Amino acid sequence: MKFFTILIIFLAFFGCKDGKVNQKADISVKKGDLIFADDFNRAEFGKNYTVQGGDWKILDGVVVSSKAQNRNLVLSGIELPQNAIVEMTMWSDSKGVDVKFNLWGDGKIHDHGDGYSFILGGWSNRISVISKLHEHEKNRSQDKKTRLVQGKKYKVRVVRKDKEIQWFVNDELFLDYTDRSPLKVEDGFKVLSFGNWKSQVHFDDLKIYKLGGE
Repeated sequence: MKFFTILIIFLAFFGCKDGKVNQKADISVKKGDLIFADDFNRAEFGKNYTVQGGDWKILDGVVVSSKAQNRNLVLSGIELPQNAIVEMTMWSDSKGVDVKFNLWGDGKIHDHGDGYSFILGGWSNRISVISKLHEHEKNRSQDKKTRLVQGKKYKVRVVRKDKEIQWFVNDELFLDYTDRSPLKVEDGFKVLSFGNWKSQVHFDDLKIYKLGGE
């Protein structure tokens, strides 16, 4: 019996050494209703989208951009619920990667992020972040260890419930963010947008769910 007790303690201790693995438990207990989905299998964006600038287009059923200089592609026709799950596939054909999107923004033009920004392999593939209102936010959540792979597709899922935000990449919890003064949809923070500076970025298979249990 003593041996098994020691073994359990050993496993528990060494299972907690990786910060990512032991971040907060997945809060997406129930997805709830699918309120919007887009596979981009068409030629034009259509009435649900607003292009702020840059070279955003649909090519072979995928959203692409190579030089937008922080002028976003905005999903202006659909409002995000306060608590939601957002899924998409994203990747970059640039060596420096830098592929990003924004959630619960106001949909206006900003030079350094809108609402909550989610950046994979930013700053020449050196830092990935979740930030609020500004990419360089002092209290942003960040990862400096993970290097993203040029051309590799990443399936991402963002879960927001109240003040807690979790970001999953390829089904593993990547970063989380706690906002003690969360942005609220009733204050106009209810927009999704795709972002780019000057990388060869791709987005596909967008899905938005209202989080179950509300």
